[in-house]
Amino acid sequence: MTSGPLEYLVIKFEGNHFTGEILPELRNLRDRNLVRIVDLLFIQKDANGAVSIREISDLNEEEAKQYGPIAGEIGTLLTMEDIDDVAGKLPNNSTAAIALLEHVWAIRLRDTIRNAQGEVLEGGLVSVAEVEALGTELATQQAAQH
Repeated sequence: MTSGPLEYLVIKFEGNHFTGEILPELRNLRDRNLVRIVDLLFIQKDANGAVSIREISDLNEEEAKQYGPIAGEIGTLLTMEDIDDVAGKLPNNSTAAIALLEHVWAIRLRDTIRNAQGEVLEGGLVSVAEVEALGTELATQQAAQH
């Protein structure tokens, strides 16, 4: 099976505020063949620090309905080590969604590069914080020049 690069996201919510507002955008990205949701699970840490984990397969029929077709694609690649790592960083009285996304859009680009006898030597994601810091630095430089 051809696959694209994977990205691991941890999305934190205060309390138990995972309302499903993100799901339509995940479905949109999936429907546009940009990403595939490889794995998705939820961790809740109560006020006393007790942790509970829910995977899509743990949801009842009514709860799973909101995930639509993406629920059938989700595997179980995230490990207990991944879950423990996130749970250890999660503050009490909060919830996290862990998503493993495949960047399907990158498959065609990778194949085109290979067909052109090219080779990607290095790659990676630049964090939002780094992009914002760079923007601030550039704005400061531009202001100093004027």
